[in-house]
Amino acid sequence: MVVPGGGKRGGKNTVNRGADADDEQEQGRSLLTEDERVTQARETGGKRRSYAHRDIKPGNIMISDSGDEPILMDLGSVAESPLPITSRSLAIATQDTAAEHSTMPYRAPELFDVKTGTVIDTKVDIWSMGCTLYACLVGKSPFEMRSDETGGSLSICVLSGDWRFPDEGPGAKKNKGKGPVSSGGGAAQAAQADEEGISEPIREVVRRCLRVEPNERPDIDELIAMVEAVLEVLPEDAA
Repeated sequence: MVVPGGGKRGGKNTVNRGADADDEQEQGRSLLTEDERVTQARETGGKRRSYAHRDIKPGNIMISDSGDEPILMDLGSVAESPLPITSRSLAIATQDTAAEHSTMPYRAPELFDVKTGTVIDTKVDIWSMGCTLYACLVGKSPFEMRSDETGGSLSICVLSGDWRFPDEGPGAKKNKGKGPVSSGGGAAQAAQADEEGISEPIREVVRRCLRVEPNERPDIDELIAMVEAVLEVLPEDAA
């Protein structure tokens, strides 16, 4: 995934086909000036700092003109990672920042209730990617869907990890990977067909990302390996 200003250079504008020269220049601009990069290198002993986006969601991911490269947008939520929460005041500030910049249906549970003595790191993005994958498969965040079903609080659904795939509800027809239902028309039936066609390996990727405990989620390298393994077994027309 390419982050504007932090990724590949020399390519064409991959965000909007009609973007003007100013937009292209802005998208190619580095996040840090040369002086800032030198200062950062001194402060970190030459080691790269890592950052968490904290607002990964379908609306913040654009696709390149070639159709095969995702581009992560909207860096207003970005924060250094890991962030040790060493005081109650920092916990409150971090929680308030998340409430302002991290979209609720895709926000990790540890950002809803930031506790002193914990560490906020890139596992928040793993959670958000799980929500995003679910939304691509089903049409909305798992916690939006569950909150709509129960009439309950979205934040409580997130904090308790209360979500499920649509065909996993009480009395729902189980049809793991058996293809679309055949009965007649309507958007709801088409959506149900898609939902029931979600393969078990893809479901497992979502489940692993949506573990309430951050240390139970995969890190980014583990997630990449999981996704690559899933892609290898997908039919060619589905990859």
